[in-house]
Amino acid sequence: MTEDPCADDTTIDDQEITPSGPPEKMGLSFYAALALIGILVLMVVFLNYPAVRANAGALMAQTNWTLQSYTDATGIHIPVISGSNVTARFGQDGRVTGSAGCNGYSALYATKDYAINLSFESVTSMLCWDPDIRDQESAFLADLSEASSFRVSESSLKFYDAAGKTVLVFVPA
Repeated sequence: MTEDPCADDTTIDDQEITPSGPPEKMGLSFYAALALIGILVLMVVFLNYPAVRANAGALMAQTNWTLQSYTDATGIHIPVISGSNVTARFGQDGRVTGSAGCNGYSALYATKDYAINLSFESVTSMLCWDPDIRDQESAFLADLSEASSFRVSESSLKFYDAAGKTVLVFVPA
């Protein structure tokens, strides 16, 4: 049998030591500060959120974008072919221009909150010798025409179709 070195043969009454008086309650100033913090958090969230949505289209126009990935003809999201050059430049005038890989394109766009509406004006008709680049270009142009919403940040521009599926991902050029 092992002895507990902390055990003591002397006994103290089996009474619990409790603080005297009622438990300390939080003062009115604590609850007022807590309420103020809650109100400030709500103001930041709800008052700034519409401003972020309204400025999303303007943020998109501040950067030249390079395609990082797209959804191919089979519906699979894949990275762009190495060495291909797919770009987008959204102007303040409501026009997007860029390279689709082989051909240049131009489209009109309008944004409201996070919704986007694109309508092609023109696509050049240069011959694209590489069949993989040609397929990528076709998929890119189809995805761009299917885009119905977007999200933009400093590091990416993402387009989504009507079902909410990511169809295009751009990074700053």
